Amino acid sequence: MILLVLHIVVYGGFGIGAGGVPWFGPGLAAVLIWISVVDFERFVIPDIASLLLFTGGAVYVGFWPDVAVWQHLLGAVVWPLVFWLVGVVYLRWRGVHGLGFGDVKLMAGIAMWVGYFGAVQVVLAASLAGIAVLMVYMVMQRGRMAEIGKSAVAFAPFLCLSAWVVWLQGVSP
Repeated sequence: MILLVLHIVVYGGFGIGAGGVPWFGPGLAAVLIWISVVDFERFVIPDIASLLLFTGGAVYVGFWPDVAVWQHLLGAVVWPLVFWLVGVVYLRWRGVHGLGFGDVKLMAGIAMWVGYFGAVQVVLAASLAGIAVLMVYMVMQRGRMAEIGKSAVAFAPFLCLSAWVVWLQGVSP
């Protein structure tokens, strides 16, 4: 419950800081928070949540004025392929899953909302935030790299919050 409240406060804070949110923004935030909390707790992204995210993004692209539809469609194809490829390479390299198929589907929905170029910002911000969290974890573990290599960090919370902030930047006045 505390994790959910924390997410709502953080997402709401970014929404207020952006000068308001269009009417469909709370729906986007709700789905992103749902995905984030579930992945944080269980390392799983519900398929129905990814489907809702993708479908909502398609509706957004279809009805929001001044949206470059081709950019959103391109992102919804390219970014999941990039994530899938990274997941396959990591699995072959390390012998364990490092990036799940849920993240692949999540990127299709995120890219549908923020477009191809917005997804670049999302991935960069999420990666930097994930690295920062791992650095803090390393300090807490007193530099025991073996422990860090065995630890798992849910990536969807970083992707979701980054997507929210990038999307807000794109729709803010």
